[in-house]
Amino acid sequence: MSKEIYTGTYKVVKQFKSGKRELIRKNLTFDEARSLASSYPSRSKSMVIFLKQFSAQKYYKIEK
Repeated sequence: MSKEIYTGTYKVVKQFKSGKRELIRKNLTFDEARSLASSYPSRSKSMVIFLKQFSAQKYYKIEK
């Protein structure tokens, strides 16, 4: 069974309940993005999350 591993960078965004997103930082490693996102407190109208920056197939590696 093969598994796809994401090899690209991540971005940190502020996600508002209205659906709007505000970019905080991009081009981060997984650990940098996770740390930055967790340093922001959740609010009643928004939260800070991290996402994969790219979705193209070239950013995924097949691991067997």
